[in-house]
Amino acid sequence: MKALNLESKEFRRVMHNLHLENLSLSPEVQEKVLELVNTKTLITPNLIKDILRHGKV
Repeated sequence: MKALNLESKEFRRVMHNLHLENLSLSPEVQEKVLELVNTKTLITPNLIKDILRHGKV
C-alpha cells in the first residue's frame, strides 16, 4: 500500500466522510493518523477513542 499524505485521494475521502457526519480532526490529529496508518499500526476502536479524547496515542 502506498504511503498516504494530506493530499491523498483516500485520505481526502475519509475527511469528507467525517465532515458528512459532522466530525472533524485538527491538523495535528490528521498528521498523527497519517503517521499511524503509514507505519501500519493496528487501528482499533480504543486507539481511535484515545486520539479523539487526548489528541495523542
